[in-house]
Amino acid sequence: MAQVTFRSSTHAEILRKVFDVPGHGMTGPLAESILALDFPEVDAARATELNEKANDGTLTEDERAELDAYANISDLLAYWQSKARQVLQQI
Repeated sequence: MAQVTFRSSTHAEILRKVFDVPGHGMTGPLAESILALDFPEVDAARATELNEKANDGTLTEDERAELDAYANISDLLAYWQSKARQVLQQI
């Protein structure tokens, strides 16, 4: 029986593939909207709290998963915002 290997991808990696479909350009208004996106203040504070606990070595497994989710979404947002800045420079 053949063995199947599963590669775990982050949510950000999978969503990046969805939004990088060739031929689907980002409009100027969409780019501006993406640049305006950010975490709500309460979530930014929570991510900071989790990072501090991680640095102290006191994160629980559930907190580690929560911090990973914040990191994945943050990476994806940074990627989209980088693409948005490139689009706006070309306009």
